[in-house]
Amino acid sequence: MKGHRVAWLMVLAACSFGARANAPVEAVGLFKDRAMIRVLGHERYLLVGQTSPEGATLVESDAQHAVVRYKDETYRLTLTDRVGGTFQAPNQAMISIAPDAIGQYRIQGTINGYSTDFLVDTGASLVAISEREAKQIGIAYANSPERAPVVTAQGQANSYIVDLETLTVGGIQTHHVRAAVIPGDYPVEVLLGMSFLHKVKMEQTAGVMVLKQLY
Repeated sequence: MKGHRVAWLMVLAACSFGARANAPVEAVGLFKDRAMIRVLGHERYLLVGQTSPEGATLVESDAQHAVVRYKDETYRLTLTDRVGGTFQAPNQAMISIAPDAIGQYRIQGTINGYSTDFLVDTGASLVAISEREAKQIGIAYANSPERAPVVTAQGQANSYIVDLETLTVGGIQTHHVRAAVIPGDYPVEVLLGMSFLHKVKMEQTAGVMVLKQLY
């Protein structure tokens, strides 16, 4: 295995690394052992070892780079600045979220500096946090004068409407995001609802959700 890895490093050192402007392949979304790549204008979602209809093979991938073999050349790709055919300024924060096995979009982030797990939910009007999670984060929800009815697995309850000072996913940081704190232990993950999603630009490309910072 070590010799195999060394051999690949030697190949990469000798080949094109995809940084040149006319490279025929680009990385649009990068994830562990999978990636969305653009080959001659076609976007393909590949797992490591899979080959696109154009003949590009994903050799390895993580959140920082992908190695793609195409027409006897090997390219080491970082995330392209062009998504959906539109050039984006290099300093514009952008994240790509691949669907899980059941088609849901999950990502880690922070609320007021506290690390937590998010589930993207375009059907939720607000970010939704369980009472248990809110206590761990340190949100003073009990002092909120604003309440709103919600339906939970246990029936109808009154949620506490709060203002989150900061909410960050990937490199995207937003401020003053409205959220509902729901009594009990559910939802297990924080629901990333429209009170956050309205603050970013949201696209879907080949099944991958792309979020971009708005300025």
